[in-house]
Amino acid sequence: MLSCSKLKVSVHRSTDRLGTQFGRPSALRQRSMGLERLGPPRSKCAASPTAMAAATAQEATEQDFTWKGSDDFTHLDDRKDATPLPLPKLTESKRIVLVRHGQSTWNAEGRIQGSTDFAELTDKGRAQAETTRITLVDDKFDLLVHSPLARAAQTAEIIWGNRKGPTNVLPSLREIDLYSFQGLLKHHGKEQYGEQFKMWQRQAAEFEIDGRPPVRELWFRASLAWQQVLADKSGHRNILVVAHNAVNQALVATAIGLPPTYFRRLLQNNAATTVLDFQPNGDGPPRVNLDRLNQTPGPPFMPDEVGVGVKARIIFVQHGATMSSEDSLLMGTKDEELTTLGDMQASKVAELIMDVKTVLTSPLRRAQATAQTVSKLQSLAGSPQPKVQVMEELTNRYLGGWEGRHALEARGQELGDGAETLDQVWQRAQSCWQHIIQAAQSGETGGPKNVVVVGHSVMTAAMLGHCLGLGQESMSLFKTDCGGITVVDFPREVTPAGGVVQCINYTAHLGRWSVPITNDNMDSVCGIEGCF
Repeated sequence: MLSCSKLKVSVHRSTDRLGTQFGRPSALRQRSMGLERLGPPRSKCAASPTAMAAATAQEATEQDFTWKGSDDFTHLDDRKDATPLPLPKLTESKRIVLVRHGQSTWNAEGRIQGSTDFAELTDKGRAQAETTRITLVDDKFDLLVHSPLARAAQTAEIIWGNRKGPTNVLPSLREIDLYSFQGLLKHHGKEQYGEQFKMWQRQAAEFEIDGRPPVRELWFRASLAWQQVLADKSGHRNILVVAHNAVNQALVATAIGLPPTYFRRLLQNNAATTVLDFQPNGDGPPRVNLDRLNQTPGPPFMPDEVGVGVKARIIFVQHGATMSSEDSLLMGTKDEELTTLGDMQASKVAELIMDVKTVLTSPLRRAQATAQTVSKLQSLAGSPQPKVQVMEELTNRYLGGWEGRHALEARGQELGDGAETLDQVWQRAQSCWQHIIQAAQSGETGGPKNVVVVGHSVMTAAMLGHCLGLGQESMSLFKTDCGGITVVDFPREVTPAGGVVQCINYTAHLGRWSVPITNDNMDSVCGIEGCF
């Protein structure tokens, strides 16, 4: 296992009919995305996208709104309650770096935006976008694609910086269409819509408003966006996509085959980065690997959040680097100490994670050393030092004769007799997950808050599959790098299938010790079964 180491289809140029590059689309400026303002007409404002967004946002929030049954996106005919389209066939590999816009004025107000275009970035939102720009400054992109809405366009402008590559506006990347909900403050939505608003919060896939099912429509529209982004035949392989919370969730879910019921199970924070790899797969849809999910500009969580909206939190930690991982060798159960790089990564993990009362670890030395570093730093920070508990079942997958060999050699190869099968790993991970859930459940009676689990990529992938209620085939969807963390929150009940994935393979805390976002070798994606 190696775990450390010109759009042509319905895509409009930024200088096309949808407006000037990075600016708000000119046709969309004149109307309020189907929301009629009950007041005087909007005054004209300065030419800059930011100034125009600021003026319209100020006027919009001072008015009442009503949905008029159509808007400037209606003619696209992409609002369909239909089964999402399968991913298109690929002839070359692609990496998509997906970013949500920074905080907007309506995010800050708690106002429901939907696909309206009144909001602009706040100062905080611009700072978030700038942090993401710095994170990605050394990464190479061939193409930028972004939503037509101003808050996404402004974020894209900041992150793209001085890059010279082509940029495109894609209407299917706009935020979820929420019809009469759009423009409402959230507490007004609760007051005015009662049970309907509860349905939106608790059973979003079944929620309907104005006779429309927004989440199911969004899933279909996200599948259209993939047809457009992945169908690019111009040799663009590293593509930056800047859009919104809900549509990014739908893009991730449709890419890895999850239905609308997974809405709000895979989070997308402001200016966060998500990375997906797509590899050719003959005549079928491409193979997909979720390299990371929701890498935020700041810490992925605050230690004191547990108990305030979050009943428990499980933090999976990938052990630090070893000699074999640095040489891209398959380790399996081969027992190795951490290298200097691994020690540094373990320290960075420990600095990030506080308020820990339970630390569970694989028996292998590289995992135990990482776990001990996390535990010891708790006491240095003034908290009680948690005991490190070794779980034999958390050990890495045994790879037989492949252990110690280069990961690329395993591409498409059977591991042979003696190696642990994926079915065996899956069953073992289920037992581990049940044990970990029990440890997290004790937090509801004053016990552990953050439960830290230090282990290996294959086990984290399998336990994520169990958490999300997926099958064994889901194990190939997820990966983690050395020192990466994956966070699962339990906002309601601490049950085996009740987790919300806050992030996967978060590595921003590692700074210079992390792997780059973009991939220099696009023909090799490495995961739990080696590389493909």
